[in-house]
Amino acid sequence: MAKARLLITDGLSPEGLKNLEDSGLFEISFHKAVDKEALKAMLPGFEAIVIRSATKLTKELIDAGPQLKVIMRAGAGVDNVDVAHASTKKILVLNCPGTNNNAVAELTLGFLFSLMRELPRATNGMKQGLWEKKELVGSEAAGRSIGILGFGAIGNLVGRACQALGMDVVAFDPKGEQLKTKAEYAFVKKWATSVDEVFASSDVVTVHMPLMDSTKNSIGAAQFAKMKKGSYFINASRGGIANEAALLEALNNGTLAGAALDVFDQEPTPAGHPLVSHAKVICSPHIGAATKEAQHKVGLAAAKYLIQYYQEGTAPSAVNG
Repeated sequence: MAKARLLITDGLSPEGLKNLEDSGLFEISFHKAVDKEALKAMLPGFEAIVIRSATKLTKELIDAGPQLKVIMRAGAGVDNVDVAHASTKKILVLNCPGTNNNAVAELTLGFLFSLMRELPRATNGMKQGLWEKKELVGSEAAGRSIGILGFGAIGNLVGRACQALGMDVVAFDPKGEQLKTKAEYAFVKKWATSVDEVFASSDVVTVHMPLMDSTKNSIGAAQFAKMKKGSYFINASRGGIANEAALLEALNNGTLAGAALDVFDQEPTPAGHPLVSHAKVICSPHIGAATKEAQHKVGLAAAKYLIQYYQEGTAPSAVNG
């Protein structure tokens, strides 16, 4: 049987790559540049492609690969793939759910502590020779309420950790009515019935929803206006869910004491981005899944699901199958 031509665009863990090679199923090529035109020229002839967040598989790029049968998103979110168009061309889209849950949850907790204790300011001040002990009076998480938008695996991990710290957990999820009846979610203090209710009920709001038509710009001025003065906002999910202009205004008018962002509308962010340069904002360059452990798990999962599909014809991680 002829090997399937497989293109890997954004790298893969050595363990995952070894498993793909050892399977004997694939003829593997690599494309490390994120240049759209170069990728477009390279796609013809490939049957399968493995991408991470750096590659955006638009309609134009998908059409440039007439032999494409499988798109593997080595990660969880598939907002960088035109899944609807892939489906019209009968291209299977796979992902690797659950592989970065701990990594994103831990980053969220790091953001929470950094915001409430002003750790970046403390670090930067000491490096500049300052000793701002009297000025750096932070807040404790215990006794505060944290609103979690999206109570899937990551939201659940964040919620459990925060409840253990003494925080009241306010949860919102489209499946909330089903989840709240389960004993394992008894730690949730309140199940909100809307995004607005979460903002009105929480000292901290953290986003753990996927980016899709129903969530795009779902957080705006009206939602931030419902928060108490001096609240906090965290987004380690996806850019585009929270309106950046509305977030900036909430920071400037004092509604928010601070925000922590790992994701943005445009990535990489342009020079002089007003949120990146804002004194009340802690930010990172979309590193939610960037741990050694998560990348190891992603690589193994991507290889496992591709091999499973080509050997058995089954696709348990298909998002459109």
